[in-house]
Amino acid sequence: MKKVCQWCGNEFEAQKATTQYCCKRCAEHAYKERKRQEKKKIPETLDLLTAHENKLNQLSGREYLSVAEVAQILNVTPRAVYNLIYRGTIKAYRITGQWTVIKRADIDVMIEARPYERKPKHAAIVNSENGEAISEFYTTKEIIEKFGVSNSCVFAQGKAHNIPKVYHRRKTLWSKAHCDRVFAAKPEPPKEDDWISYSNVRAEYNLTHDQLHNYVKYHGLRRKKVGK
Repeated sequence: MKKVCQWCGNEFEAQKATTQYCCKRCAEHAYKERKRQEKKKIPETLDLLTAHENKLNQLSGREYLSVAEVAQILNVTPRAVYNLIYRGTIKAYRITGQWTVIKRADIDVMIEARPYERKPKHAAIVNSENGEAISEFYTTKEIIEKFGVSNSCVFAQGKAHNIPKVYHRRKTLWSKAHCDRVFAAKPEPPKEDDWISYSNVRAEYNLTHDQLHNYVKYHGLRRKKVGK
């Protein structure tokens, strides 16, 4: 594909869409120029930082500050400062319709009253069908161990009975109360004449192999092998 060299301006045949230069020499020249520009920006940045620090030092010695000056100290916009005022987070005093001042000491009070605290990670709050918050959960592994069921049975019964669940740290958590009702209600062991063969089910209900397999898995139906 044809491209224009970003350094010399000549047209060249590029092998990749990301290629910017026609040769290694142009690429090296461009690299050196970028480095020169970066070095030129360092003093400018330092000058800006120095001017900003000087401004903050001047403001720190004043007892009363304007909204714009508070915004400079907090490194936010004046609108953000007004939002703090409207919410009552920081005290402000309106001297006239266009003149609002804030005590320097009140800024320190606001900051000290709100130390950063890392919030513990909790599972998302879910509600039951009655609208009540659910706070106790089983992991899938705990259900398998407690009720002696398979992993696929847990998910099948969870879907069939609409058991509330949440995801926390890559784990599925199931409502404890719902699981106790669903999995603890074990049916009586089936009698010998309660069983039906695989082939008879397919013939009676006109099901394919996959349809029957999915139905058994979805509803967590019990199976047993007879003979070899």
